[in-house]
Amino acid sequence: MKKELALFMLVITVMGVVASGCLSGQESTSTSTASGETSTPEKTTNVVIYGYGSEMITLDPSTEFSNSIVVLANVYECLVKYTPNGLEPWLATSWESNENGTVWTFHLRKGVKFHTGNTMTAEDVKWSIERTIRMGLGPAFIWDPIDKMEVVDDYTIKFYLKYPANLPLIASSAYGAYIMDSRYLSTVGDDNAIADWFNQGQDAGTGPYTIVKDKYDPKTEIVLKKFDDYWGGWSGDQFDIAVIKIVPDASLREQMVTSGEIQITRDLPLDDLPKLQENPSVKVDQTASYQELYAFFNTKKEPLNNKLVRQALSYAVPYKDIVDYVLHGYGEVAKGPIPKGMLGHFEDMDTYTYDIDKAKQLLAQAGYPDGGFKLVLTYTQGDQAEAKVAEIIKAEWKKLGVDVEIRPMNWEQQWALAKSDPSKAQDILMMYWWPTYPTPYDFLFNMFHCEPEINFNLCYYCNDEFDKAIDEAATLEGIDPDKAAQLYRKAEEILMEDAPAIFFYNPDDVYVYHKSITGFKDNPGYPQVVFFYDLHKA
Repeated sequence: MKKELALFMLVITVMGVVASGCLSGQESTSTSTASGETSTPEKTTNVVIYGYGSEMITLDPSTEFSNSIVVLANVYECLVKYTPNGLEPWLATSWESNENGTVWTFHLRKGVKFHTGNTMTAEDVKWSIERTIRMGLGPAFIWDPIDKMEVVDDYTIKFYLKYPANLPLIASSAYGAYIMDSRYLSTVGDDNAIADWFNQGQDAGTGPYTIVKDKYDPKTEIVLKKFDDYWGGWSGDQFDIAVIKIVPDASLREQMVTSGEIQITRDLPLDDLPKLQENPSVKVDQTASYQELYAFFNTKKEPLNNKLVRQALSYAVPYKDIVDYVLHGYGEVAKGPIPKGMLGHFEDMDTYTYDIDKAKQLLAQAGYPDGGFKLVLTYTQGDQAEAKVAEIIKAEWKKLGVDVEIRPMNWEQQWALAKSDPSKAQDILMMYWWPTYPTPYDFLFNMFHCEPEINFNLCYYCNDEFDKAIDEAATLEGIDPDKAAQLYRKAEEILMEDAPAIFFYNPDDVYVYHKSITGFKDNPGYPQVVFFYDLHKA
């Protein structure tokens, strides 16, 4: 069940560098159809603007694996919608499986229109997933369990799997699970021609908004127009126009949201949040995310190939102080490798706590009573939180006689070094992870499963007992989640003992929005997405 994350680096590294112009929020622009034709401009004050820090990458739903999710999740829809409270119907109204979870049947919502005007059927579902699998890029690995699909009738599709899997959860993925209009796109050309068509600012989705082609600029702003025939219907206090404005400067975004020039934003300086909470013009929304910061030990190099050394260094981390200093309390100390709120998170898991005396004892037991070795730690250049954590680690480990060289690198360089010969690679690599879709397998497989070629197992860890536990757990998620949880716990206890990585913290998602809007609710399963359809005028 190997999964390839060939484009995941984009999720971590893409940072917007182009400042944007300004949409006044008082006039709408021309609307577009799937064919790119424009209609007559109309006046409106019904505009909501999301100030976002990074530029877009691609609009192809089959391959997008980065920032453009903030557009796609408003323009396209999946069969199932993930929520922290469970899975909900989206384009499918219900689903069921056979006893062992190898055959799944989905019943589709009737009367759903694509932005092209065509009606969605099971053929569109089959075609969309087949295209994503065929292209084999970015998030295509999520569909690895599928052996074949059968269109039973216009509103029923059956999936036959190669092995048991939680297909409804997969079908809710923020990446690679969007349904497209197969009839229209088949007239555009082959897969590459379709990708080019998408990236001209066009779409073929079922979502509440459609892209305004002549107002699509991935480096400055993306304008979306309400789709009048949306199956969910519309009320008078929703927004006709939604804009994603690219504003890389966090301080500028802060000024814009407090003045009402934009209505919602995120990733503002944490130091400023207390004063924003006192500002009557805005509201601060703080919720737990599914993101986690890790430091991977190079388990192939001395002295980190010694488990006792890794355990010692894990004890010499002031976890709570890091959360307080780096996150200003906007997050929690990690309880193992899986974030809070997901299957596989165990609040009572025995994890490492700060104990410098225990660390010294373990180092002595490992044959390093006075430390006496040097470690190279890399982190992503420009990430201030990672930089602060690295400095704390350096200071604490100095108490053990361990010298840390901190080496900031851009992500491409950092990843290339880590994927080279482990004997010549870094000693410690700091990196964030969040799931393609919310399953612990996405975390545990990608970062810790044995792999013949280095991808994201950047601690070069390999434990057959661990692998067996998580591989079996993944097959049980959809039919016996309690048994799956037991197996995930067993695997995570193995990780705690072997200590191939340090699990630092889970940062909160913090959005700031203007008092002129209501209805916002963060969904950690769709990172950084603002679902504009949920927003209303206050």
